[in-house]
Amino acid sequence: MSDEPDDVQSDDAEDAEAKKESEGESASEREAVAGRRRFGRRLLLAALGILIVAQIATFVSRNNTESAGSEVRTYLGVSDSSSEDYIQVNARVLEVQPVAGTQQVRLTIAPHGSFANRDGSLKQTINLDADGYVGGSINLSGGEIPPPVQLVLDLDGDLSQYPFDSYASALQVRLTRVVKNADGSGTTKSEEPVPTRLAVSAKQHDWAVTSSEAEAWEDGAISVGLGASRGGAMRAFALFELLVMVALALIAVAMTYTTLITGRPLEFSMFVWLGAMLFALPAVRNTMPGVPGVGTVLDYAGFFWCLIAVAACLITAAITFIRTAFKTRHEN
Repeated sequence: MSDEPDDVQSDDAEDAEAKKESEGESASEREAVAGRRRFGRRLLLAALGILIVAQIATFVSRNNTESAGSEVRTYLGVSDSSSEDYIQVNARVLEVQPVAGTQQVRLTIAPHGSFANRDGSLKQTINLDADGYVGGSINLSGGEIPPPVQLVLDLDGDLSQYPFDSYASALQVRLTRVVKNADGSGTTKSEEPVPTRLAVSAKQHDWAVTSSEAEAWEDGAISVGLGASRGGAMRAFALFELLVMVALALIAVAMTYTTLITGRPLEFSMFVWLGAMLFALPAVRNTMPGVPGVGTVLDYAGFFWCLIAVAACLITAAITFIRTAFKTRHEN
């Protein structure tokens, strides 16, 4: 009879010890959950801060790119810089099209001094000869306000270097007088140059456009070199999306490796996810700003390898699943 109280006491002690262990485990679990929550909050706050900084940086970069291109640079031809009698040609870069290999430039003519009437029209007929004009040259009639002239210039650059590609083009403008024929039958373009000034500017958010004087000719022509490179915001977004593709590919590799090494059963949802990734990566790649066709430097640096990695994971997981299924069937 004396042994029964001892057994009861030992059982109570074991129960108390088990209760303490369970309470300790539950406390450690609660602490682990609280730690994960704290880490999650910090991660969300850090992501939010990075997002805000990125938005501000993008806004500043695009504005700086536009401001740099909007700066008007004036180049002189044969005219004297102190003379008030000249015609100013305002060249504005409207669009850079690297895929087509062209650049859209609009010319507006502004006569000054003895070349202008009070209403801003030309006092005499002038011939405009410019590179990239479809008709080669055009007569700007006297007594009329000159209409805008659209030019299409050829770009020289390597599109495969996206987003670090840069381009160059040449703009040449020449103004000459148009005189009447001696017999009064019509007019003829003379070789007498007109004092000319060429003002170059751009209106581009995503392209940094620069200009530099190449040469001023004695016949009155002004030749200016134009350069265009992608803005900082466009390059940053392209590189960011490349990092996104690399991160997704690494996640796919890590998940496949962990599943195969730990021996966890392969679930159908994993195959669905890996298959969707093969279609998601090209979609992410095509959302890069101004991205050309497949074959750029970024494709060879990251995109193709990401596709290969995800496809290899899918094939490896499928082979493992099939072998496991056959092995289980033979064992049974």
